[in-house]
Amino acid sequence: WIGPLFLTAKKKGFLDPEIKRNYEGDSLTNLKDIHTALMLYQESEGQLPFADSWMDATWPRLQTGDMDEAQAKRKMKSPSLWEENPQAYGYAYNEAASGVYSDDIPEPDLTPLVFDSRDLTWNAFGNPAQLAPDPKRPEGNFAVTVSGNVVKLDSILK
Repeated sequence: WIGPLFLTAKKKGFLDPEIKRNYEGDSLTNLKDIHTALMLYQESEGQLPFADSWMDATWPRLQTGDMDEAQAKRKMKSPSLWEENPQAYGYAYNEAASGVYSDDIPEPDLTPLVFDSRDLTWNAFGNPAQLAPDPKRPEGNFAVTVSGNVVKLDSILK
């Protein structure tokens, strides 16, 4: 009885080594995924994360079983920094969203939630107008708004 069970398991791939994939996203994908993770956090906690720990709060909701940790963390990094500065992250959180509910933020279509930043550290946060990279990143500076739209950062800064 064990022979047929073993053959079926082998045919179905249960005995094959697990293959981890590489992450190949772009800024649009990263920011949309981060926004989804932030909204999942808000749904479970009743508010957006506090600014000084937003990546810590978001990271568990971005991990996937088909990538090792280093590849999954690329979702938290601006793609233009992947090769240039592997220790850099390059996204920051708008401090105005710290610990509030997204529906309470005025002008959600015009308010950046996470944006390209010149502060390259984990859990970077602050004012988007002050932290926008200058010069701009090669593909431009992007942000995901509170409502979930990915836009050019300078198009929504006042």
